[in-house]
Amino acid sequence: MALAASPASAAFPGRNGLLAVQPLTGRGLVLVNARGGQERRICTDRVRCGKPRNPRWSPDGRALSFNASNIHLIYPDGSCLNCAIRGAGTPAFTANPALVSFVTGGELAEDGIDGIYKATILKRSFSDAVWSAAGELAAVHAGQLWLGSPSALRAFGLGSSPSWSPDGSRVAVDRKGWVIVIGVRHGSARRLVRGDNPAWSPDGRSIAFIDARHDLRVIPASGGRSRRVGSVRGYAVDWQPLPVTPPPLCVAPPGSTLLASSATGVVTTDSNPWSSAYMGCLRSDGRERFLERLDSRAGNLASAVSAAAVGDRYAALANESEDLHYGGSSGSVVVFDLRTGAMVPGRGGESAYCQSQGGGSCEASIDQVAVGTDGVSAAHTTSLIPPGSGSVPLDGDITCPSPSLCVATDGFGRVFTSTDPASGAWAVTNVPGLWALSCPSVSLCVGVGGEFAYTSTNPTGGAAAWTPALVHPGLNEIACPSTTLCVATDITGNVWTSTDPTAGAASWTSANVDGSNRIGHISCPSTSLCVAVDYNGNAVTSTNPGAGGAAAWQVHTLTGRTDSIVSVSCPSASLCVALDNSGDVLTSTTPSGSGPWPSVSLAGPPTAVDCPSASLCLAVGNQGTLDVSTDPVSGTWAGAVIDDKQQLRSIGCASASLCIAGDGAGNLVASPNPTGGGAAWTATLVDGNPCSAETWCRTEEIQSSDGTGVHTLDTLAVPTPATFVSAAPPTPPALLTDLSVSGLALTWLHAGTPELFQLQP
Repeated sequence: MALAASPASAAFPGRNGLLAVQPLTGRGLVLVNARGGQERRICTDRVRCGKPRNPRWSPDGRALSFNASNIHLIYPDGSCLNCAIRGAGTPAFTANPALVSFVTGGELAEDGIDGIYKATILKRSFSDAVWSAAGELAAVHAGQLWLGSPSALRAFGLGSSPSWSPDGSRVAVDRKGWVIVIGVRHGSARRLVRGDNPAWSPDGRSIAFIDARHDLRVIPASGGRSRRVGSVRGYAVDWQPLPVTPPPLCVAPPGSTLLASSATGVVTTDSNPWSSAYMGCLRSDGRERFLERLDSRAGNLASAVSAAAVGDRYAALANESEDLHYGGSSGSVVVFDLRTGAMVPGRGGESAYCQSQGGGSCEASIDQVAVGTDGVSAAHTTSLIPPGSGSVPLDGDITCPSPSLCVATDGFGRVFTSTDPASGAWAVTNVPGLWALSCPSVSLCVGVGGEFAYTSTNPTGGAAAWTPALVHPGLNEIACPSTTLCVATDITGNVWTSTDPTAGAASWTSANVDGSNRIGHISCPSTSLCVAVDYNGNAVTSTNPGAGGAAAWQVHTLTGRTDSIVSVSCPSASLCVALDNSGDVLTSTTPSGSGPWPSVSLAGPPTAVDCPSASLCLAVGNQGTLDVSTDPVSGTWAGAVIDDKQQLRSIGCASASLCIAGDGAGNLVASPNPTGGGAAWTATLVDGNPCSAETWCRTEEIQSSDGTGVHTLDTLAVPTPATFVSAAPPTPPALLTDLSVSGLALTWLHAGTPELFQLQP
């Protein structure tokens, strides 16, 4: 049984530095000069630091540990070394500044500063433990003090809040409201002063403590009069050691291996069987920063970093995941600022992706990354696609907030963006889990998938530009009529509304409006009308969706309909067009009321519909068909084939002069003249096998990320001999090689020929 934690400290030898105090009032921690009393608060951000308790310095004086629901390690300026190790109490640095011990589950455990488990030191239920410079332990169990090596502890009577003297010969403790000094060799004890939470000075001459009024005071270790320090009132204190010899810079946890290095910084990795942690360090300040932790194996998913690079002040990591059950793999590049350890918004996003589709397991990876000035980066990706595999149906949404931006998803976590969609130029990034999305403007896209809502204020900025928020399981579809209103549906009859979708999970509220029915597609032509359809033949509508609550919504049974309604598009408050899974088109001129939805049958059958205006609706379907109506109320539709008999799965239009459709073979099919027949549409393969589907295919790409977004700069697709049908062919040497970023200049070799691309800040 773990007992209540009691603050404690440990003095490591050196010159006397700052006093770190857990204050009685106010946020953060207070750093105090023990001579002059100058005070400075750090770590006052409650979101990042919580409510810090029990501050303790590292033996080199460069970092502080404290507990705030989980263990935090920070530097004296308040920035994070690692602010999310794990939930536990009473952390303390060991004599090694790269190791931290703490009480968890009734045991004393030890982790590296990256949060990777190292050892279980004691299995008895100690409530607190601190270390001497020689590696001796002072621990508290049931109000009793125990001293010695972890394998040979001796009881020394009552005591809590232990603090070692710098030479390890004595321990100061709190005993019944007195600071007591105990000699380790003979067990002698003497009262020093009334107070608690003692902290021995690194030079061994003084002891800081908290008196009965919560004032911070310092007294000679040999006894005498105490003096108040500063004006801070507190609960706990520790004294910073300043070693005579400067500590080494960039101290990685024991067992770490070098992953990437440059003249400016390093990235290291440390792993156990279940997770891997990644640390970065800028050589100019020597401070280790926690970057990322990935589960080596979680369920059917295995994740790790496949490549890393350091350049200037930045580090780039290629995070790669493999589906161990269904096959397939994906990866994306994330860029970190080594000055803070934080992810750089709008940087990274280069990606590799392969979803197995019935032809055997495919492979995709990022095997080289490079990073330069302003966090610009580049990646070399490869994929190996078996015969009959590699084509991913574009089942997600296509949304075009303007003719200069279209965004599409494939339903497997890939997001495709284009600033010139009619040209067929598309960039791709991996946003795992994102299924459906809506973009009310070029500077805001909001998506949903599974439990998460995803937002991006820079949709072309790659994976790092998307922020997930944990909302609720089963989120299904979404529509955003404006930047201040988004409405999502789920599979259990709920609608979810947010009037500030960039504000995170707390901005979303729910209402059950359709029993247990699965609500599917939703269309909101304005903030005063939203129309959703469910899988039981109903329309679910609201003329005040922003109000929230079930009372704002009505369910209308579409007479005679028991089929699932699979798609709906409402260009105005006086027109909605829907599709069911029997191939019928349903139309309403009073979608907010209970009037009829007359229907006509199309040959497709259609699978998705979009109406950019009341005088133009387009429905796509099987066999590559497109049905167009310039008067949908009349029920008149004209058909054409636009995609060589591929099954079309989605469609979105920016206007009557630009529409994009997605098919089942990974193509986006675009037209600047959607009513112009099959010849007016052009397909671009964005999510499929670029080689013949009958042979293995190996592809290579050079991708980059800069201030203008993510770009694919070079592509090679190499079909392999047909003799390799049941087994993968040997891996040939790479043809796109020598990737390098110097400042903003990106260079590589294309089959031996030098290539250059100038990145933008």
